[in-house]
Amino acid sequence: MKVYIMCIVQSLFLIIISPLFTGVLRKIKAFLRGYKGSSILQPYYDIHKLVGKSRVISNNSSFITVIGPLFCFAGAIGIAFFIPVFYTNALVSWGNILVIFFGLALIKFINSLIGLDSGSTFGGMGSSREMFISFFGEPILFILILFLYHETKTFNTFYISFLNSKLLLYSVQHIMAGVAFFILILAENARIPIDNPETHLELTMVHEAMVLDMSGPDLALLELSSSIKFMIFLTLGLNLFLPMNMASTMEWIPIFISLAFYLLKMIAALFAVAIIETSMAKFRLFRVPELLAAAFSIGLTALTINFFL
Repeated sequence: MKVYIMCIVQSLFLIIISPLFTGVLRKIKAFLRGYKGSSILQPYYDIHKLVGKSRVISNNSSFITVIGPLFCFAGAIGIAFFIPVFYTNALVSWGNILVIFFGLALIKFINSLIGLDSGSTFGGMGSSREMFISFFGEPILFILILFLYHETKTFNTFYISFLNSKLLLYSVQHIMAGVAFFILILAENARIPIDNPETHLELTMVHEAMVLDMSGPDLALLELSSSIKFMIFLTLGLNLFLPMNMASTMEWIPIFISLAFYLLKMIAALFAVAIIETSMAKFRLFRVPELLAAAFSIGLTALTINFFL
């Protein structure tokens, strides 16, 4: 019983702290660019401000715009309970990686429908670009799932992280698969060089174009779900490919050590993302498949090496 309570606690921790990690990422980017930047708590202030505003919905919108933001938010929260954060245990039965990524794909699909439902040119453009990028990203995902299954003989994320944390399977092919997954994280979460989350220029928007017509509580739910989704991807990347010092027993000292290591690994991952976003420009749309094809090749090579060794 204590194992399941700990799994629920760590998932609630991830949900609550996700906007803080977003604020940390913005602060790191501001530091690298040479200015002070906003507080790391600014995402919480923004969400509070949006929740207090009135709801504005176009007359051309359907029920998709009405229930879509709530569905995305509920989906992001639900998926957070299927992944290990700083505690893992081989006895946890839920956490099927196929269910997790199907849920994340469903959130993306609803976001795309919201962009189309508004009837604006920008929304439709952003949705079409999102599906275009997703078309090249999904093969990478399936290759990496096959790699993890061949490496651990399970689809359970809790067991994968438990096994990798005990055996420390940091082979060359494992590192290659981790690099491919990092590129996939950038693609799935609208980060540079795939997309620029800070722009509202009509020729460069992808994710921002889909939510451009949203406001008030609806925009708050979409922004919060996007932040949680980003942290889910980063947490999965850290715990599936770099799960060192993860707690697997119900003792306070190992749990606190694991939590400290998780925070350090997350800050390091955010620092890597910030370096990429401050040192690179956004790719042209038709250059994105080249990057994703390279990630697919890396993942396929890792799977091939793992299969023959």
